[in-house]
Amino acid sequence: MGTHVHVPLVRTHVMLEPSQYELLKQEARRSSLSMGELVRRAVDHTYRRGSRLAVLGCAVSVGVWKRPDAAVVGRRVRPYR
Repeated sequence: MGTHVHVPLVRTHVMLEPSQYELLKQEARRSSLSMGELVRRAVDHTYRRGSRLAVLGCAVSVGVWKRPDAAVVGRRVRPYR
C-alpha cells in the first residue's frame, strides 16, 4: 500500500504517548495507509532538506533623537557618492 514498497527499510523503535498512538492509529484507519507509512511521510515532510523554511536573522533598531551623540552618528552607514 505504501510508497516505500521496493525501498530497503531499517527497523526502528519509537515510543509514543497514548494520545499520539491513538491519533496515528485513527489516521491509518482513515487513510488506509500503515502507521509506518504515515510516520515515514511525516519524517520526509518535516526533515527533508529544502522543504523546511530557512529562518534568516535580521535585527532592526529605530530611534529618534533631537541631538544624537557622536557614537550614534559614527555608526551610521552612509552610501558611497
